[in-house]
Amino acid sequence: MTSAHQSEPRLDSGASAKGLTLVKGVPGKFSWGNTKTMNGSCCSLTGSITNLPVRQNLSAAVSAAHEQGWNAAVIVLKVSDLTEINHWHGYETGDQVIETVMERIETCLSEGHFVGRLGGGHFLVFLRTQLHKSAMAEQVEGVISAVSSPMNFGAGALFINCTAGVSLMPDDAAVADQLMRNAELALRSARLGNQAFYSETLHDNLASQAEIRSALVGALAREEFFLVYQPQVCMKTGETFAVEALLRWQSPTLGMVPPDRFIPIAESAGLMPELGDWILTSACCQASQWLQAGKPLRVAVNISAAQLEESGFACRVQDTLAKCGLPASLLEIEVTESMLVGQVQDNQRTLQAIRNTGVKLALDDFGTGYSNLAYLRHFVFDTLKIDRLFTSAVTEERAGDVLVRAIIAMGAELGHEIVAEGVETAEQMQALQKLGCSRMQGYYFSRPVRAEEIQQD
Repeated sequence: MTSAHQSEPRLDSGASAKGLTLVKGVPGKFSWGNTKTMNGSCCSLTGSITNLPVRQNLSAAVSAAHEQGWNAAVIVLKVSDLTEINHWHGYETGDQVIETVMERIETCLSEGHFVGRLGGGHFLVFLRTQLHKSAMAEQVEGVISAVSSPMNFGAGALFINCTAGVSLMPDDAAVADQLMRNAELALRSARLGNQAFYSETLHDNLASQAEIRSALVGALAREEFFLVYQPQVCMKTGETFAVEALLRWQSPTLGMVPPDRFIPIAESAGLMPELGDWILTSACCQASQWLQAGKPLRVAVNISAAQLEESGFACRVQDTLAKCGLPASLLEIEVTESMLVGQVQDNQRTLQAIRNTGVKLALDDFGTGYSNLAYLRHFVFDTLKIDRLFTSAVTEERAGDVLVRAIIAMGAELGHEIVAEGVETAEQMQALQKLGCSRMQGYYFSRPVRAEEIQQD
């Protein structure tokens, strides 16, 4: 974005950058002024590639707060809709939004505080304060509320979302650079439109995620992943009629990493299409081996949203079946309700194309998240899998019985096979049988096991 704003002031020029007075000849020397906004590189529309002036002024402010015995807070704010505004309303409107955000933040600040723009939709706020954390949270909430109010620039109201990460001095750090980094870490954990304070626990969690993300790179090529299979049992015959393929990761550096830890990270890193294709191929080839050994078992494979949205996915499923020599009827593709929310028509075409080959389709975790009957109208499924939350409730509360009974009745009316997940006790099994559910999966029957153990059953 371009701007006709004045040129950026030098830190040692003696210029008063609107509330930040830099003593001439002493770079980084800070004194408190009467206003709050830093011009030039700190809030200019062009900004600085390295944000060096912002960080130098922050360092000076932190040093001054130390000298005068004040506590402080560093806040990094993110306005998340700026790219969309630039695209749909033009860069001039985007510039107006930036200026308005700066003005709104400024109205929330008092003497000794300042705001600077870090670039894009990110802003830095320095608060010199003696407030406790709870009172500080109220003040930050006020800033978020002020920034998020609708803006009018002649083209109708613009709605923006503002999120904040907060780091406290001296509790979290005493150095400007670390305070800013901590605030940025807190921002990453904050929900849209909310705030989050830095903590050691947050730091440890994010550090662990970074470690997992790094270890995931090349893990597939190093053959660190393997599959386990959990049986699905028909209570009428007592036999295993299908298995669900589940991914496991044995890292040489991290050990056995739980799936709920590494799969979301693999998804955010864009690794799931390749990893998902490996899972599909491995599971289909294993099911083919069982078939050749005289043990025909349907294998259920969970796919990711990234796989479903890739062009040609239906063809890849068909190619995988041909490569492994597995009949389509012995493969079941599982999707979750949340995956169906976005590109409904495209997803509908892809899933229907897969089903037309004879592959079964299952709706996993049914009854949670975005569940509604519209999915059963737009998408044709062969199996509904009752989520473990409902399974655990059948022996604990009457509402659980009612909901499970309704799902089973609806599934039967629509011709769906019903499988209850997460069955862990005999009481749950018996309660589900009384409600009319005859197909189940869970630790009561078997933990996920290696393929060889399925072969021996």
